[in-house]
Amino acid sequence: MLIPGAPADGPLAPIGDAEDEIDLAGRTLRDLLTLLGLTETDIAARDPETPGDGAGLMSQVFDVTGLDEATSDELGLLIGRRGETLQAVQYLLNVIVSSRYEGDQIFAVDIERYRRRREQALIDLARRVASEVRATGDVITLEPMPPAERRIIHLTLQDEEGVSTASVGDGANRQVEVMPA
Repeated sequence: MLIPGAPADGPLAPIGDAEDEIDLAGRTLRDLLTLLGLTETDIAARDPETPGDGAGLMSQVFDVTGLDEATSDELGLLIGRRGETLQAVQYLLNVIVSSRYEGDQIFAVDIERYRRRREQALIDLARRVASEVRATGDVITLEPMPPAERRIIHLTLQDEEGVSTASVGDGANRQVEVMPA
């Protein structure tokens, strides 16, 4: 059974001749997109620049963009609800690379600049909440979020006057508390 839009002659086996981890990661990501019928895409590798990119944690970020509006819309499926599918794609990519190489390189994937937009939304949220905490003196607990998103909140507020942060809860229900300092 073929996925609609997927080429009939897609990749049939894992890549065997990659030059290094970055080459394997990029080519694997290309194969995954091809198998999903998303052939009108561009993949660019770059160094992580911000906490949302995983600066200090990730080796490279692969930016995936559609070459036309229809493909850009279809790429939204790979982002998923609150970035869950994107996180799964990134995890799968890293499992494939680490199964072939024993290096410590970890790769991030960003689709249609979703991570950048989400990072800016989290920074704005953190600053609004910090302002409210300073004004009211109340502790504000944010919604549960994944570790990478909690990290953005903590890093954004680490130098903010009059507030401090802590992660509370367990597993998928872990949240950030913003409290008066």
